[in-house]
Amino acid sequence: MPLPVISTPYTPKLNNLRGILWMIAAVVALTLMFAIVKQMVKELPVFVVAIMRTAFALVLMVPWMLRVGVPGLETKRIGAHVLRAFFGVTSFVCVVYALSKLLMADAMVLAFTSPLWAIFVSAVILREVAGPRRIAATLVGFVGVLLVVKPHGGFEPAALIALGSALLTALAMIMVKSLSATEPPTRIVFYFFVFGTLMLLIPAIVTWQTPTLVQFAWLFGAGLLGAVGQDWLARAYDAAEVTVVAPFDFVRLPVAALLGFALFDEIPDALSIFGMTVIISASLYIAHREAEMKRTASAGKT
Repeated sequence: MPLPVISTPYTPKLNNLRGILWMIAAVVALTLMFAIVKQMVKELPVFVVAIMRTAFALVLMVPWMLRVGVPGLETKRIGAHVLRAFFGVTSFVCVVYALSKLLMADAMVLAFTSPLWAIFVSAVILREVAGPRRIAATLVGFVGVLLVVKPHGGFEPAALIALGSALLTALAMIMVKSLSATEPPTRIVFYFFVFGTLMLLIPAIVTWQTPTLVQFAWLFGAGLLGAVGQDWLARAYDAAEVTVVAPFDFVRLPVAALLGFALFDEIPDALSIFGMTVIISASLYIAHREAEMKRTASAGKT
């Protein structure tokens, strides 16, 4: 007689350095996705581009679904998954709209307020304590963001929408961290794409325009990058505290600037380059501190 299978709850990994590496990889993949989206949104309606991204990403998860079966999809936190999908999809649509109206670097940089907000939102919701050095490094990174944005008394509507996406992104990150306490990363990503596709269905039908084969290929690439990026993002929050990995969303800025230059002939000015340097320096400092703290903790155990 076979022994009964004992179900054990999912236990998240706790490794801040690993979380940082997953976050950087996720940011690169998602920024590449946004570069494709920026071009596609010039040719197709916003909601069509958005639903193609989520639907293609969901299709790419079919092998995983078949491998884990119904037990791997079971969850007791459907409400949290729906809320995470709402924040994530709404944020994505806002960014897609901003990309259609603004330069890529400008649209991306406005979203860089989300890591700063995430530090304080996570402190309130998750009760995570951010040390003074983490907060200081994040604030320094935000100064770098301001150097790139160079605000001067007002924003266009698209810029306000991009800023709104930053708050939604921060809330989505908090939901991912909350879910990662009980849910494995891939399941979080799966439900994000399921509920995200359902949420986008009606507006996509209303504004539908059938993509060409070439557009389908590019959108499939965006879906692939989106699926990989979301999975890596979930793994980042599974491995580390929000206050540790959130500042590394800043890495998206120099990546976006490079893609903007290579693909859209966008050239950052001297202040923007200096701001990127500040952002990267702040991120590297946090990584260095985490490595130093890990070495100290390991030495204390020996």
